[in-house]
Amino acid sequence: MTPSREDLVHPWRVPLSEAAAIQERLAAQVVLRPLPSIGPGAPLVAAGVDVGYSKDGSRAWAAAVVMDRRFRVVASAVVPGEPDGPYAPGYLAFREGRLTLEALEALDVTSDLVFLDGHGVVHERGLGLASHVGVLLGVPTIGVPKTPFHAIDHLPGPQRGDFYVLTKEWGAQGASIRLKAGVKPVYVSPGHLVDLDSAIALALAWSSGHRRVPEPLAAAHTMSAHARNTGLGIG
Repeated sequence: MTPSREDLVHPWRVPLSEAAAIQERLAAQVVLRPLPSIGPGAPLVAAGVDVGYSKDGSRAWAAAVVMDRRFRVVASAVVPGEPDGPYAPGYLAFREGRLTLEALEALDVTSDLVFLDGHGVVHERGLGLASHVGVLLGVPTIGVPKTPFHAIDHLPGPQRGDFYVLTKEWGAQGASIRLKAGVKPVYVSPGHLVDLDSAIALALAWSSGHRRVPEPLAAAHTMSAHARNTGLGIG
């Protein structure tokens, strides 16, 4: 995977006030633009990244899985380590961003698109985990968390592909969408180099309809959970 842009690299273990300033600086680098889901220019391979934690939160395992359009795994990597801080709302990247980047950079193929279990521009400073990673790597990213950034009072229809656009008070847009009929929706949030319409279409294109999240992200979750359960890298 392409390494992080040197001019944007920053420390991860910082006070929240400094983390907020970093987010505001990097948010200015976010670009939202169309990315086709099919045809010329559409991603041919996509990665999913998920981070699993030990029960006490002291250890973490970041897993990255790359799939082709037939949902066949073409590359994978797991990076064990320590989170850079405790969980704090709005600062997920400063807990697991470094490990996420290390997992992506450990892959021996470059992904055309990355799905992450974290928000993108639907974030109070415009830079959730998906946008943060996208800007640092310069690759298209989409956030597909299972929980909304803020409480919502409207759900999409029950069928696969039903969605409801959410507009935050500061103008950022995401969508509540069902990628599998009859299960809870996920919350698609454009990260970087992808606009909202494209993020919705790509989330559907990279989903089989059998899981709640896109296939690369589901595979990464399975891999990170296995690494956590087996204690990979501990000893």
